[in-house]
Amino acid sequence: MAEYIYPSPEWLEESLKLYGSEFEGKLKSLSGHFGYHITADPALGIEKDFYMCMVLDAGKLTRLEHYSEEDAKKEADFILGATPPVWKRILQKLDKFVGAFMGGRIKLEKGDTVGALALGPHANTLVEALTQVDLKYGDDLSPDEFEKFKTAFAEYREKAGV
Repeated sequence: MAEYIYPSPEWLEESLKLYGSEFEGKLKSLSGHFGYHITADPALGIEKDFYMCMVLDAGKLTRLEHYSEEDAKKEADFILGATPPVWKRILQKLDKFVGAFMGGRIKLEKGDTVGALALGPHANTLVEALTQVDLKYGDDLSPDEFEKFKTAFAEYREKAGV
């Protein structure tokens, strides 16, 4: 299994490529533009807040990428915000989306609560779609790997405007 560093653009690109009919079938009742706000956490190589969004159309994943804050707020139907450690625990399957949302660890920043809770039954499938690769996090990296990732991610963000 390929290995990627959270939240690198390569991870999102590979997750989009690997997303197939199995997920489309499980998510066929789900459509929308979903934004995720990841707050800054220098310990994980994330120097400032950023956004990623996924667009689903009847289960078909048409976009999965980083967004600028402006684009996320303009385009997303829902924006869910949390710290990187919260997202990490969800992606590692140590915590569940609904529990984190209901417990206040994930905040609804845009959209209505009922609509956000409708994601609940699909959350495990969405996590599966995003974890078809091995994920490493900034705190899993050696000091050299961490510095390389942090520099590369900052350069990517500057160039991409995200």
